[in-house]
Amino acid sequence: MTVTNILFIILAAIIALALVLVQYYFTKKNKRSKHWILFSALRFITYFSVFLLLINPKFTNTSYTLEKPSLAIAVDNSSSINYLGEKDKVLNLLNQLQQDEELTEAFSIEAYSFGTNFTNADSLSFSASQSNLHQAFSNLQQLYKNKTAPVVFISDGNQTYGQDFTYSAKQLKQPIFPVVVGDTTQYEDLKIGQLNANRYAFLNNKFPVEVFVNYSGNSAISRRFEIKQGNQTLYSETISFSSNKTSAVINATLPANSVGVKTYSVAIQPLENEKNIENNTKNFAVEVIDEKTNVLLLSSILHPDLGAFKKSIEHNQQRAATIKNIEDDIDFGEYQLVVLYQPDENFARAYEQIERLRLNTLTVTGTKTNYQFLNRNQQVFTKQTTNQEEDYLAAYNENYSSFQFEDIGFDDFPPLKDKFGDLSFSTEVNALLFQSIAGYETETPLLATFESGSQRHGFLFGENAWQWRAKSFLDEESFTTYDEFFGKLIQYLASNKRRERLRLDYNSFYNSGEDIVLQAQYFDKNYEFDARGKLNLTVKNKETDASQIFPFLLRNNQYEVDLSNLPAGNYNFIVNVEGEQLSKSGSFTIVDFEVEKQFLNANLSAFQQLSDEIYFPNQFEEIKQQLLQSPEFKPIQKSKQEVSPLIDWVYLLAIIVFCLSSEWFLRKYYGLI
Repeated sequence: MTVTNILFIILAAIIALALVLVQYYFTKKNKRSKHWILFSALRFITYFSVFLLLINPKFTNTSYTLEKPSLAIAVDNSSSINYLGEKDKVLNLLNQLQQDEELTEAFSIEAYSFGTNFTNADSLSFSASQSNLHQAFSNLQQLYKNKTAPVVFISDGNQTYGQDFTYSAKQLKQPIFPVVVGDTTQYEDLKIGQLNANRYAFLNNKFPVEVFVNYSGNSAISRRFEIKQGNQTLYSETISFSSNKTSAVINATLPANSVGVKTYSVAIQPLENEKNIENNTKNFAVEVIDEKTNVLLLSSILHPDLGAFKKSIEHNQQRAATIKNIEDDIDFGEYQLVVLYQPDENFARAYEQIERLRLNTLTVTGTKTNYQFLNRNQQVFTKQTTNQEEDYLAAYNENYSSFQFEDIGFDDFPPLKDKFGDLSFSTEVNALLFQSIAGYETETPLLATFESGSQRHGFLFGENAWQWRAKSFLDEESFTTYDEFFGKLIQYLASNKRRERLRLDYNSFYNSGEDIVLQAQYFDKNYEFDARGKLNLTVKNKETDASQIFPFLLRNNQYEVDLSNLPAGNYNFIVNVEGEQLSKSGSFTIVDFEVEKQFLNANLSAFQQLSDEIYFPNQFEEIKQQLLQSPEFKPIQKSKQEVSPLIDWVYLLAIIVFCLSSEWFLRKYYGLI
């Protein structure tokens, strides 16, 4: 308690005493009462309690604690640890670190595992199909950014997924103790490195394949390289390597002679006594298709939106986009979808052709749009505009049901610009995005779709969507995320399929080891999403006829089933809805490729960039002594101050009420009032 508070309390006692003396001692009426001493004592307590309540004196209690630094242990749980034969060594080292008495006394030990995901190391299976070391370092940075926490990082250093982990490791503001797992001896080795091939090819065309072959060794050698489909060799050549030529790039073109998912293998002939031949072969697949969607981008003005739309549409090679001026000679029958960019009175003939051919459309408005013309030539919406312009931000609608798409950060996208005015609809539309104005989210669609019979129409109320694509690139370092979203919109609008109560979203082929998730949407008879459905997936292996049944799980207005544990092979499947005569079937292929088997050695050079000191699993004592002897890992004394009132105000009020009521009853009893 401070000196000021003590002085205030003394002053309060003096004032309370003075008031009582004035009231009871210097007043003849009160002094004549033989009970005046009792009454003055009660009144003194009352006054003094009131003053204490006003002063509210507090005292401070300081406590001290010792906080141990954290010791973070990150363990590689990928299958490459198992393939390299280092599982037992890793488990032994982890057990030593966690059970050592001196370490547990000096540190708060927390263990994590990483592979496909970063989690607590409750149990280690060494079966993760991917190694994402970048994710591990990023998560450690978030967990310990305000703490002292040395990191013991146990891994072979071979990353198969994610950004360069040496960069993210440098962002971690903690000392790193890298423990290298695996053989660091360099053996002579040939392997298939990167393989680039399109996911789709068109029937009766040829498609390119690019393959990187890497050599580790000092000898001059020649080996045969082949690309096969089944037992048929489609391409081959002999490649020479030496200490001066350690890599080769093979570019081949393969024919697409029939429709469907086609599986291929590339292989380089092994060396004599080569230790790891798993990385001499790699499989890939291409889906051969016999159709292409043609999209017409129609405008009377020049705008960067048109180029951005074209690039997003043609991100998928199944689609082609053509930009035309409204004055050009156009055969509308060549297109499955027409993008009407900022229509004006010059679009009259285009609307006639669209109506005659029953074409699907995407209408994009903006500051150059003639809304009077647009209100007359379509019946879905009307907009009464002013001469003012407005910026419209996007707000994601998670209840959109016409097709599946994820929030790609729409809330952070730049605003679209359009003429200001009231927008009203004559029929129900399905909004993907709502308008947000000055931070206020409205229920007015910014991007919406509408179905009429076999026709589908979309509406984007605002120009400058090219800035959305640019912002997505800045966030993701790639246009892929935005282009795939826009591609789904184009795919939906370009299709003339009628609405279906059961919709499936899946790929024709997957690589083993990657996430294999099949998604579905189920609608009731009013075409509203039904979260009560029970969906089951029956998967049948084409080669073995073995069948498995998987239930779908409901997540965020869609049903999902994870098939990541299925082995490589060709599969047929059927999705059924319990209690309904409703089902859909399809097929997919899982290409045999285990990326974790591609490594022969530990990545020692990468670990050498993390720390000047490198450790191995058998060096527990060295790691322990370094941790215990380092002065920066000592416990920190922390103080905690708690400020509490001298007397709880509830008790003071109770005392005041008691004294006043007691004085009143006594006065009443003695007949003084």
